[in-house]
Amino acid sequence: MKLLSTALVVLVLSGLALARQEKGAVPAPVADAAAEAKLIAQQLPTYPLTTCPVSNEPLEGKEKPFDLVHEGRLVRLCCKACVKEFKNDPAVAASIFKSIDEGVIRAQKDTYPLATCAVSGEQLGSMGDPVELVVGTRLVRLCCKGCVKGVKKDPTKTLATIDAALISEQKKTYPLSTCLVSGEELGSEGFDYLHGVRLTRFCCEKCVSAFSKEPAKFLAALDKATPKKN
Repeated sequence: MKLLSTALVVLVLSGLALARQEKGAVPAPVADAAAEAKLIAQQLPTYPLTTCPVSNEPLEGKEKPFDLVHEGRLVRLCCKACVKEFKNDPAVAASIFKSIDEGVIRAQKDTYPLATCAVSGEQLGSMGDPVELVVGTRLVRLCCKGCVKGVKKDPTKTLATIDAALISEQKKTYPLSTCLVSGEELGSEGFDYLHGVRLTRFCCEKCVSAFSKEPAKFLAALDKATPKKN
């Protein structure tokens, strides 16, 4: 499959021509600390690496990982020395984003919910191998390079299309009929929320705030209720 790398998608999102060699994609730069914190929270659930991409040390060690935002994308490093190496060497940064892109594709491809292009609606594969674009830590599959322009024009709309398909697909086998936080019956309504690319369901939007404070606790309960695959 075709893989667009971070650097080339930066060009696309800057309005420049997409180079012939297909590589990756990134969102727009982050403007302030609050926006940066929000972006980290959005990308963290689908961040694919469990080791520091500079030192190869486990990220969940004695110290909390260093979460950085570089050109709109989350990068997790184990220590200040690795932060310095990442920032001072463009080749290291490019290699890291390549690893992140590959990890995102591996993690999300098998459960990707659309058989059609997220921009044009064309059947994937109808125009050759699909283009696999990584936006932040999310996989977007497109029918052709021309549709990268559609992601550039409205990435939020593109991801919303994928999110709606993820919710619709996962609702079919969602194991709980009660709110993940309050335990209240969901009934015919319920508030659907994607934690990364995983569906979680609540009785109301307020319960999402409680979930976000300690998602691991509630996801463990969801895991326990989910039938194991043979």
